[in-house]
Amino acid sequence: MPIVAALVWCRAHHADRFSSAIARGLILSFPLSFVAAALFNASAHQSLDEALLAISAIVIAVIWGRWLSRVNARKCTLPEPTFVTFWTFAALSSLIVVRQTMEIASVLHAAAFQLRSLDATSSIATALAAAGVVSSVSAFLGRRLPARLLPGAMWAFLAAFIGQGLIYAFHESAEARLLPWSEALHVATEPYSPDGLYGVHFSELLVLAPLTVAAFMWVREQMRAEKRRDWRLLTRHRGVFASTALFAWILMGIQQSDAQPPQAASRARPEEIAAALARPRILFRNTAPGRDFGALATVSLDSPGGARQITGVTCERLSFAGGHGLCLHLQRGVFNTYTAVLLDGSLKPGASIKLQGLPSRTRTSADGRVGAVTVFVIGDDYAAEFSTRTTLVDLSSGDEIGELEQFSTWRDGVRIRAADFNFWGVTFAKDGNTFYAALRTAGRTYLVRGELGLRRLTVIRENVECPSLSPDSLLLAYKKRVGPSPDSWRLHVLDVQTNVERIVASEERYIDDQVEWLDARHLLYGVPRRTTAVSDVWVASIDGSEPPRIFISEAESPIVVR
Repeated sequence: MPIVAALVWCRAHHADRFSSAIARGLILSFPLSFVAAALFNASAHQSLDEALLAISAIVIAVIWGRWLSRVNARKCTLPEPTFVTFWTFAALSSLIVVRQTMEIASVLHAAAFQLRSLDATSSIATALAAAGVVSSVSAFLGRRLPARLLPGAMWAFLAAFIGQGLIYAFHESAEARLLPWSEALHVATEPYSPDGLYGVHFSELLVLAPLTVAAFMWVREQMRAEKRRDWRLLTRHRGVFASTALFAWILMGIQQSDAQPPQAASRARPEEIAAALARPRILFRNTAPGRDFGALATVSLDSPGGARQITGVTCERLSFAGGHGLCLHLQRGVFNTYTAVLLDGSLKPGASIKLQGLPSRTRTSADGRVGAVTVFVIGDDYAAEFSTRTTLVDLSSGDEIGELEQFSTWRDGVRIRAADFNFWGVTFAKDGNTFYAALRTAGRTYLVRGELGLRRLTVIRENVECPSLSPDSLLLAYKKRVGPSPDSWRLHVLDVQTNVERIVASEERYIDDQVEWLDARHLLYGVPRRTTAVSDVWVASIDGSEPPRIFISEAESPIVVR
């Protein structure tokens, strides 16, 4: 659409050489898309790449807009571009296209050659064909706009394009950890991202906004010129406007997601859930598109790819053990509200606890007596990248045991205090008293061991985030920063008795999750798909003997219940 808008404007101003430069850039974008896709897939900081490309597109659009305003104000004929100007236009045009098509090429390669899915490949091909039709129709309509209506339509397009780019750049910058409170901001802006609930519709404005503005200006001109016949004129042409609007909306696809959602699974009855939990199961957050997105679901441990049972409870994160659990719930609205809902042995929701921020992590002790909840909060009065609050809760009553910031923290035998303490990622030992968590202060992250009875925390290791104890409490898995990129985490495992650490060599991607132990040798963790709001639960062996693979598709926040 940006290329269409630029070509329409150049044609209206008889700027054939500029049109040729833009066309050259469009041609170059085809091979460059595949090169960029390969580089993008190999990149260790994809969100940062996307943020920088979005900012570049915004800058190009702003410069283009300023140039248009000067040309329109002077009403002059454009000079022939120099060699440098010609190829600069071509390069910028190619950049505008490739920043989007590299992701299309990446997904197309995955669908056709990695997944070997005919359905996924045909869906991408159909979407590309639809995009081509929309662009062609937009170019056809744009070339036929009267010259007096073209500036208004062009400014409407630029406003929509820059607005969408700003939202995208902000969202990706938060994902890249470039902003204060990045993780909280990233989650909060997810519905407005390109594949979010509302963000998927923003691209429709690139077509509808200029068409609407042009139609409005034309109608206003006609009404002013022929005041006596204004309503008859509108009546006469209402079919044209209605057909144009309907055609545009149909082509842009007033969709609920990128693809047709699968049929929702039937809701399980309470007695079915109770019977299922009597056997080894895995609880998880369902991420399949449709009405059950975000619902708490369960599947047999012996058959993780089998039929899943969907409950009526929706969670952002969940935990469960010893017949009790926690479901961190987000109620979207003008002002979002957050609660932690207590779950009984049949996953039936009970009392709810009001949370002060965006849900992040939760864990339940093996005996089901104590739960931990971590939220992101905004507004604490100290300078830090983010602010968290981690609270321990009595799961039998819902009473708060205390925040970890209220516990005493010790390092090398000395009690330490700081205003910027942030705790998260609690994991409980099987004795019900010992637990581990991550602490961040003064820009550094530490692993702390907690003693619930003494309300005491002890720093034992540096550069550890989101720890998770194995069922026998002998091994501790966590993510560890291994590079300068904000998201450069690799999974590691620590032998608690020998203090020997080793990397999980089988998983080479950067994983941002608090893992769950499937058994003594395998880890479960959620990995979001790059182009949708869907995540999958993957499994990796800690000894590197097996390659990682998808364990449960369209799922996240797994919890093993034996």
